[in-house]
Formats: sequence, structure tokens, C-alpha cells
Amino acid sequence: MNPQKFVAANVTEALKLVTQKVGGDAIVLTTRDTPDGVEIIAIAPGDLAQLAQGQATPPVATPAPATQAPAVPAHSMAPTQPIAPDFKPSTAVSVAEMDHLLSEFAHVKQLLQTHLSEKVWGDMQSHHPQQAEALRVVLNAGFSPALSAELVKALPPAPGTGQALRQHLQTILEQRVSVIDPLTVFDAGGVFAFIGPTGVGKTTAIAKIAARCVLRYGRDQLALLTTDTFRIGAQEQLNVYAKIIGVPVASLRDSDDLAAKLKSMGDRRIILLDTAGVNQRDARMLEQAQMLQQGAPALKRILVMSSTTDLRTQEDVILMHQEAGLAQQGEGIRAAIITKTDEAAQLGPVLDCMIRHRLPLMFLANGQRVPEDLSQANLPYLSHRAIHPRALGSQMTLADNQLPALMADQLSQWALAR
Repeated sequence: MNPQKFVAANVTEALKLVTQKVGGDAIVLTTRDTPDGVEIIAIAPGDLAQLAQGQATPPVATPAPATQAPAVPAHSMAPTQPIAPDFKPSTAVSVAEMDHLLSEFAHVKQLLQTHLSEKVWGDMQSHHPQQAEALRVVLNAGFSPALSAELVKALPPAPGTGQALRQHLQTILEQRVSVIDPLTVFDAGGVFAFIGPTGVGKTTAIAKIAARCVLRYGRDQLALLTTDTFRIGAQEQLNVYAKIIGVPVASLRDSDDLAAKLKSMGDRRIILLDTAGVNQRDARMLEQAQMLQQGAPALKRILVMSSTTDLRTQEDVILMHQEAGLAQQGEGIRAAIITKTDEAAQLGPVLDCMIRHRLPLMFLANGQRVPEDLSQANLPYLSHRAIHPRALGSQMTLADNQLPALMADQLSQWALAR
């Protein structure tokens, strides 16, 4: 139900109407004097929550905008005028007025949340300086506010400061990152599609993995495929790698071609498939996912993630590729490979996304050499690099007065939990 308008000769009678029609826990949104008496707009708490989520039904009346006032429970308003029996029935609130009310509520909520988070941050600095220091460390390391809060909450009661504190954070990170043994993945065989945006190092990663597969399973057990018909250089690069290690490579046109190629390579234990790198929001990415699923329903998706990519883009890439795979009734992302760890100033963003999305880590790639610059996940190395990002000067460091705004949601939740 939308907000309702009540008009009576005085505040007492208007509030009586509110209580009768909406309930004693009604929220008063606005009050104003009118030629007919006092006008109150009120709403039930549950209906207000639905409105905030855009679930309310369209209103039918269009009254003039009311003067805004802070929302308060109806039962808490004291009567200010004598009781009179003359009042009018309630009416609905217009779309424009409702939007204005919701906008005002959002603004007030933001102000209150900012004020509360600043107070909590000040208290934390005074009474829990080790937690405050931990927040500075993880936020400046590039972790999201949500995961930063989780990491700080997981600290022991007396984590210490400086290097001792960072060591605790490293240990917590190691426990949060999921790792998968590549041997258990490749030993089972199958078709492995390496997905991800352009420039993350998919082709180079495939070449490194192919070299290892040849050593473990033999040349006759491996084949390479590619859907990357956009970049001539990528095809040439994969052809060169395939020639060096002595395995066949073929380009794909469509799902029928993929199915035919796989049928002809039925004696091959492992098929590594290099996909075209496209924008995660490009329609071609969805078309490619559909082609892969139709041509090879049992394929396993391996996401290649560059550690030089920022947090928001990493998040977008994971969400889009997960949705694309599941939309075709295929499985989600089986595991991930982190590339370019030698180039990244921070490893926090890529680890943050892997932890929150529960993506198992398969390999780390830290250079262009094939096959040397590829290793299985080294959690102590990763966590140390993540908690000790490269120092780039004070201009790249979050100031104390910036942290409350960044952590507003989490600090407010901590305050309510105490």
C-alpha cells in the first residue's frame, strides 16, 4: 500500500485516523496546515520498505506537494489542538510526491549513516586502535569494504600492531582463498575453455599449461582449439606454441564445427580451447558462450583474471561470465587462473573477488616465458603480496577522514550489533 493522506480539524483527530487506518506503528511522513485543518501523510513500516524497493502499486490521486518533515511514529506525536469531530477521509499520494518522499528519506538515511559511521570510526580509533589500523591496511591494499569488515572481525582479540597485525591478516587471507589441484582437474580429461576479457593472457596461459600437459600425458593426448578469429596475431601465437610442443591446433567457426572437431579428436584426452577475448558486456561474449555450450555441453570453464584489473571490473567480469555460462544450462566457472602478478601493484582486488565468489584458484602466472612463468597457487606468497602492496606515495593512500564514508554500511552495522 502507498502512503495515505489524512485530513482532520486538528492533529489529534488526524492521528486518530492514522492509528485506525494504518496502525499504531505508522510512520508519519509529512504534516501541514490546510484550509480544511491538519493534513498528515503516513505509511506502515512494511509498506515503506516495499516502496524503497520499488514494489508499491501506482497511486491514484495527485494532491499538491506537502512540506517535508522527519518521519516519526504516529503514536509519538503529541496533540497540539483541541479535539473536533470534523475530519475528511484519507486519499492516496501522487507518484511525484511519493518519489520526492523517497528521495528525502534516502538523503536523510545517508546523512544519519554518515554521522553514525564517523562516530563509530572515532570510537574505534580511541578504544580499538588495532582494529582501526587493520581497516587502514586492508582498505589501502585494495580490498572491498565488505570483505575488509569480515577480515577485521576475524582478527583475534589482541592482534598486535605493525608486522604482527599484518601477519594475522595474511593468515586469515590464506584460510579464505580456495585452491584446486590442477592435476585433479586435468587428470580427469575433458574440454577446457579458457574465458576472460581481452588482454588478460589467456593464450599465453594456455601455452604454458599445454607444455605441462605434454610432459605429463604425451603429445598424442592433447589438442588445441581457438575461437579467436578476430585477432590474427592470437592465431599465429597459438600456432607457434602448438608447433613447438608438437600438438595439433584448429580454429572454430560455430557450434557445429566445434562438435565436429571434438568428434575427430575423440582419442585426445585433453582439449584446451582458447576463446576470443571480448568485453564482458559485449553481445559477442554471450554468442560465444552459447556456441561453446551447444558444441561441447560438458566443457569446463576456466576464468583467466589479470591481477592488474581494478576491483569493480573484476567483479563485473565474474558476474557476466557466470551468468553467460549458467544461462546456457552449463556449469559455472570451474576454477580461475591469476595472471600478471609480476605487474600488479595490488593483489587485493583479484583475491577479494575470488574469495567472495568462492572461485578456486588453479594457477598463478607471473611472466611471459613459456612454460616457466606458471606455478600452482602459493598462498603464503599471495597473502603477503596482498597485505603488502607496492608503496606509491601518500597521494595513493586513503586518509583517515575518507574511511568512514567508504565503510559507512559496515560501521553502521557494527554500531547496531553492539
